Amino acid sequence: MSGVVIYFIKLILLPPISLLILALAALLFGKPKQGRHMAIVCLTLLGLLSLPIVIKQLAGLWERVPPLSIAAVQHSKPQALVVIGGGLDHSAAEYPGQITLHSRSLLRIRYAAKLAKELDLPILVSGGRVIDSEPMSEAKLMAAALDSEFKTPVSWQESDSKNTTENARFSYTLLSKQGVNNIVLVTQAYHMPRAASEFRKAGFTVLPAPTAFISSDAESLWQDWLPSPSAWTNSYLLAHEMIGMIWYRIRY
Repeated sequence: MSGVVIYFIKLILLPPISLLILALAALLFGKPKQGRHMAIVCLTLLGLLSLPIVIKQLAGLWERVPPLSIAAVQHSKPQALVVIGGGLDHSAAEYPGQITLHSRSLLRIRYAAKLAKELDLPILVSGGRVIDSEPMSEAKLMAAALDSEFKTPVSWQESDSKNTTENARFSYTLLSKQGVNNIVLVTQAYHMPRAASEFRKAGFTVLPAPTAFISSDAESLWQDWLPSPSAWTNSYLLAHEMIGMIWYRIRY
């Protein structure tokens, strides 16, 4: 199944789109009373998922790994830093005719560049072509951005993976030949539990370095109680991660 088809299936099956579809289906095809009740439930859930305060609480269930500490680095003594790709952007108007890194990937490589300089570690970037028609891999674009925009050279590129398990396995195949099996792993906080698990199963000793936390320990601002489109985006990411955790346990 192609990456485009999988993307649209996920878009339809996960919130917020799935809740809209269920609400419409209930009103159009359900019995009047039951259909109204189902639509009200779906729309209520949709409203709750639009509130940042709700999403922050839900994110805490995924973002279980704390930020990286210097003490942890000193104890682990990692040999390299691995950063996982977070997708590409095909519609950046300011880069006509070019595919660029998705904001998730940019957040990850920005943090990876910071850590690489602070810890003096070589970097491996991991990410292939999720859609076969893409002209270049995520790893190649990440390496180019790290070099030209963050002035941070990349030592290795893993350009064949299409999911987190392959990120881990293909990275281990590449790094183990260099005698590297103890790594700092960079990805977003909500993705870290699944990513760290897969990299450990592949054979790595993993020191997690999560970034871009959705949840926050800070006192909630009044804006957190107001609907926000970004909350819906984050609800999709969290739901995607929940399904991913279940699917990976079954498949891998």
